[in-house]
Amino acid sequence: MKPSASRTTSPFRLLALILLVLAGMLSVPAAAADRPATPKDFEHLNTGFPLRGAHEHLTCEQCHVRGIFKGTPRRCIGCHQLATDIEASKKSPNHIPTTEDCDVCHNDFLPNVSWQLVNMNHAGIVNNCASCHNNVFAPGKPPNHIPTNAPCETCHRSTIAWAGARFDHVGVSAGCGRCHNNVTVAGKPANHIPTGQSCETCHVSTAAWSAVRMNHEGIASGCARCHNNVLAIGQPRNHIPVPATPCETCHNPAQFRTFAGARMDHTGANITHGCQRCHEAGNIYGITSRPAPPHPQPNVAPDCSQCHLNTHSFLPVFTR
Repeated sequence: MKPSASRTTSPFRLLALILLVLAGMLSVPAAAADRPATPKDFEHLNTGFPLRGAHEHLTCEQCHVRGIFKGTPRRCIGCHQLATDIEASKKSPNHIPTTEDCDVCHNDFLPNVSWQLVNMNHAGIVNNCASCHNNVFAPGKPPNHIPTNAPCETCHRSTIAWAGARFDHVGVSAGCGRCHNNVTVAGKPANHIPTGQSCETCHVSTAAWSAVRMNHEGIASGCARCHNNVLAIGQPRNHIPVPATPCETCHNPAQFRTFAGARMDHTGANITHGCQRCHEAGNIYGITSRPAPPHPQPNVAPDCSQCHLNTHSFLPVFTR
């Protein structure tokens, strides 16, 4: 009896089916191998080193050189200062002199790659400011700073801001105008007396501008330039009426200590008449006035010069 055709071919069909299934199974991992691996399921936080700031944008191999994970530095100094195979920016030559860790000042939460976004922690720093604030490592004296070689901390007591400094004038007794020039710091106000003298000639205190004593030594004229009731005390309301006569005609500037005790110079003032403007009762204090009768009264002799012929004394008297 001859076998049927279907029975003779069935083993070959079965083998072909098995090979087809195996080929399909082998093609799946081959296709998967062609796709790049992604770390979406890997949480770097679990390593104890969270990726923050600029570290979020680095590739794995930038830190894990040659695929070595063990021993990768965790501190900033391990990559950014020490000599390693890791390609990372190092501390620049003009960095401020410090032995502190990078993250004391450089906040790794900042999304910017730049090192410039830094907050210097001045806690505990009370002197030697100029070792950094020298316009090389950090901002130092601006061009309009007062001329001084004193340490910063002599006047600047705060590390939060430069403003609010209080200048210590101890030991300063001359050269005030080098700073007090209205450019660096406050100088002469608009209503200051006109003078070319140095500040310390009159201002003897560095605590305040007030309570100054004007040194009149060497001043022999021009008193009214200051004594005009604007810059300094001038003629009071009850002053004798001599609008065009200089102060120094009666007030001796060589011995000036007070306005009292002045001697009226009738010659220098060119006074020949009109005496009653001063020499009348109630007009000017401290000046001899017209006596009571029998002295002629104003209705008889209104002008003193009608009888009194000189201004040095009331005598002699001319009588009609």
